[in-house]
Amino acid sequence: MSSRRRDLLSKLLGSSLVLTVAGLVAPICAFLTPLPDAELGSNLFEDADGNPIPPGCVSEGTGIVGRLAGRPTLVLRKDRRLFAFAAVCTHLGCVVRWNSNRGSIECPCHGGRFDLEGHVVGGPPPSGLQTVSVRVHEDRIQLA
Repeated sequence: MSSRRRDLLSKLLGSSLVLTVAGLVAPICAFLTPLPDAELGSNLFEDADGNPIPPGCVSEGTGIVGRLAGRPTLVLRKDRRLFAFAAVCTHLGCVVRWNSNRGSIECPCHGGRFDLEGHVVGGPPPSGLQTVSVRVHEDRIQLA
């Protein structure tokens, strides 16, 4: 084999090795880099399109799942008070919802049930829901 071919093959092999390493390292660096605050979400309770959900949309005995600080959040109104919880079931991560007939928060995936304090009252979840402190300010629901 001529030295020109050998040099060309060496360069091609070296280039492919560099590209392979870069292809492995780039996603790891992207994963480890924190997101800018603008991408984490607003401190306002929002729908999927990023529109604020006013407190009037959460009528007595109902609950709405939206986003708060970029995380799924359930806000419900019971006895004229607003309650808010991380809307992710602690069992397998399904999004929970409010069942107005039973007066409980329920996971549609495996039947987990939670009370208005976020404690488990039935089903397989190993722990309760995280409560979220919210307040109403200027006709908006926001983190307290």
